[in-house]
Amino acid sequence: MNRQGHTRIAPAALRKTVEAVTCQAFSVPHTDVSASLRDDAGKLGVDLLVRLPAPTLMAPAPEGRPPLFEQAEIARLKISFMGRQVTGMEIGKINIRLGAA
Repeated sequence: MNRQGHTRIAPAALRKTVEAVTCQAFSVPHTDVSASLRDDAGKLGVDLLVRLPAPTLMAPAPEGRPPLFEQAEIARLKISFMGRQVTGMEIGKINIRLGAA
C-alpha cells in the first residue's frame, strides 16, 4: 500500500527515544540520562550525559564485566543500532559523557 505524504518526528520525541534506548544500553533509570541532538552531516548526531552510581565510576569492573570504557563502547553500538531501528534515522557521531548520579 502506498500512501502519499510525509511523516515527521518531533525533536522532543526523537530525544526521548534516544534517551530510552540509552537507558536500556546502560541499564540505568530514565532520570539518569539526558540527550541533545544535532545535525551530523545529514545524520542524527547525539550528545549524551549518563549518570552512573559513583562506585561504578571509581571501582574496577565487577568480575565478568568489561571495564567502564568498554561498556561505553558497547552501549554506543547498541544506541546506534537500536536508535536506527526505532527512529529509522541514521545515527551519526555519538558523544557520551559519563558522570556520577
